[in-house]
Amino acid sequence: MTEKGAIFSQNVKKVAFDGEHQKRMMDRYEFFLRVADDCARHYANIKLEKNRAFNIRNKAFKYYDKYLVDFETNVNNNGGKVRWARDAEEAKYMIYNILENEKSKNIVKTKSVLAEEIGLMPYLEMKKMDVTETDTGDFICYQFNERPSDPNHPAAHKTKQDIAEVYSEKFCVSDDLNARQLMTVTRKVLKDKYLSADAAITGADFFVADTGDVVISEDEGNVLKSISNTKVHIVLIGIDKLIPTIDDISVLLPLSSLYEVTNIRVKSYYTILGKPQKGQKLYIVLVDNNRSNMLSREKQRTIMTCIECGACHSVCPVFNTIGGHVYDNAFPGPVGVVRSIADGYEESAHFATLCGSCRQCEEFCPMNIKISDLVLRNRMEIAREDGSLLGEKRVFNFIMKRVENRKDMDKTKDFLNKLEMKQLLKKSWGIHREIPKFAEKSFSELYLSIQSEN
Repeated sequence: MTEKGAIFSQNVKKVAFDGEHQKRMMDRYEFFLRVADDCARHYANIKLEKNRAFNIRNKAFKYYDKYLVDFETNVNNNGGKVRWARDAEEAKYMIYNILENEKSKNIVKTKSVLAEEIGLMPYLEMKKMDVTETDTGDFICYQFNERPSDPNHPAAHKTKQDIAEVYSEKFCVSDDLNARQLMTVTRKVLKDKYLSADAAITGADFFVADTGDVVISEDEGNVLKSISNTKVHIVLIGIDKLIPTIDDISVLLPLSSLYEVTNIRVKSYYTILGKPQKGQKLYIVLVDNNRSNMLSREKQRTIMTCIECGACHSVCPVFNTIGGHVYDNAFPGPVGVVRSIADGYEESAHFATLCGSCRQCEEFCPMNIKISDLVLRNRMEIAREDGSLLGEKRVFNFIMKRVENRKDMDKTKDFLNKLEMKQLLKKSWGIHREIPKFAEKSFSELYLSIQSEN
């Protein structure tokens, strides 16, 4: 196991037995199921719509080299500028360089999973930039110096009292404010930031090849507030968010908010950016950061059709046991488990265990992604390529070779019971669970004894 994997295992043990954390996660899970129960009835044929959405995204990946060039051409014609970043370091430097050249002093940043992925906020702070998170959940996490626990509900792991106490310390307010009062404090703090900002950094849901448009959806209106008064707008987006035509959003946007836990059937605000506002400069930073690696994998690239609705990790029993922070990446839950393979076999080996193949994620996925099959594919590749698993391979090969023969297995069942099951599994399975015991007699022995009696 790698050092990262060992740290991961320790973190899992801490969280998995935290009773208070488990209660919060289960409450969240049950609430999601109640909301999701009637979502599909808003479609005459939800399966057909899911297939249409998948085909739109998959088509884009087949021709994405052409579509990317079309998009850049259309953005340039519309008056914007496109920048290409191969990895996280290049993307961060590129954004910093734009802000420096534009002499931007006060910066607001809206929700962006990609920004979390590349570590943009810490980087800009290191560069002495004044940057403020404007999404309510992300803003709360930032007060705790934590990253979001999951992209859709960043502060779900915090109680109202936790938030009230940190607000009391940071903003000199009472430590017993209710939820409405805490929101009032948040709005007041952010209002001045909106008005004084001279640059805004946003994410985006999709970008459109045939028009050069960027599509942003949100619930709070913080994107609109952030970009309204700024002289510079930087859109940070991964190359996997490409769609061929503007008509495609009529299928994708409703599905992306299909399971909104706020009971909103579609998100409250849509922003479709074509041309920059008058007096504003628009920069679009397209980031690869291993996405082309994932897209080159014929078996696993369907995971990139994900529209980040959050359904998979909302129902995932593993995610609801260990929470989002343990995953230590911007894509916690089943999608992150599959996508981690692009970072290399050693980096993803510990993530590949985080699936029980219950297939609940597939039941709710609006894109019909066969997530469990993709996790299994990852496991097969890791087992074949990762040298750190060689010892485990030998153990299981030894066991499987002997149990292929019924007589050999019956002869050595005491050995299996006392040595292999107890010694080999004691440190992994047996820490919190009882080691399985073999019966005194095997099924074949019982069968033969019954036959002899008759």
